[in-house]
Amino acid sequence: MKVKTYVFGDVKTGMEAIKAQHGSDTIIVDIKNNGNNTSPKSCEISIAVDEDLRPDQCDLIDVRKKTEAIWNYALMLMNERLSGIENDIIRERTREYPLPLRILFDKLIKNGFERKVAMSLISEVYGEIGDRAQDSMKANTSMRRAIAQRISISNITEESGPVLMLGPTGSGKTQTTKKLAKIFAASDKAISIIAYDPFTKGSYDDLMSFSESHGIPFSFTTNGDDISFIVERDKRQKIIDVGGHPNIQRRVLEKIRDINKIIVLPAGARDEKMQAYCNEFGDDTNSTIGFTKLDEEENLGHIGHNLIKLGYPLSLLTIGIGIDDIVIPDNESLFKILLEGNIWKKEERRPLP
Repeated sequence: MKVKTYVFGDVKTGMEAIKAQHGSDTIIVDIKNNGNNTSPKSCEISIAVDEDLRPDQCDLIDVRKKTEAIWNYALMLMNERLSGIENDIIRERTREYPLPLRILFDKLIKNGFERKVAMSLISEVYGEIGDRAQDSMKANTSMRRAIAQRISISNITEESGPVLMLGPTGSGKTQTTKKLAKIFAASDKAISIIAYDPFTKGSYDDLMSFSESHGIPFSFTTNGDDISFIVERDKRQKIIDVGGHPNIQRRVLEKIRDINKIIVLPAGARDEKMQAYCNEFGDDTNSTIGFTKLDEEENLGHIGHNLIKLGYPLSLLTIGIGIDDIVIPDNESLFKILLEGNIWKKEERRPLP
């Protein structure tokens, strides 16, 4: 599949010529009109063509699949063109802002923050403080405030009710459960862990070993009917770790309602996967997000625009495999990683003394 561009004196002449040469079903990828009809090259028309297709092959090709491939390719080209136009517009807009705001914008983009969301943030800041944004300190303070207004932080250690860990398989729920349990225990809270998985005992040995070494009570069940009974009987602060299969998590949510939920997502998960999981398992009152495996990512700006889009508070971050590699974030620490990059990754790269 290739794109061919032809030049004509005007659009009408060009379209008639292309129709005559390539057929009426030719896919038009782009039309550029230079604004006058006095030049023999005042109009450029780009079309999608398949140079490998010969007339004598037509009866050997699945026409439907070929047509779909052509349309998909054309759609990809159009999306690229639209994205390029959008980026050009944003680039022009940023030139009008004071230098400190342009620097903040560049830092966000360099760190993986979505361009449109970053643009809306600096626009908001400029709308609020205007030319005072010429002062770097004022610009930074206002940007912190703008981010804090869009991304809320929930201190999960202040919760008293049960905490249910949700998330896809491999997201780090069990490791996060242990890390969070240790934080609760360190604050002198009576804490226990409950694990439920009807299909496998994959987390059993790990959590049992943790329980024995840290003196934190642990219960395991393969029966979903036992969950609500164990939660009601155990009066301690409880962290409930469940298997990653969506059906398992749905069953627990049916058994236990009005529970604090942490949707555990690896920092490297695709944006659409985060959105799909939160749409299914989140709610507007009791759900927060915990990002795990931050140490595996080069940049962390994307977690900022995902938190803005998802609309759920951030409750925790895990930054490594160690039991103490967990951060209960605040607005200042979040602002730092969104603008400065993965500070834990940078620390790993420091040369040894």
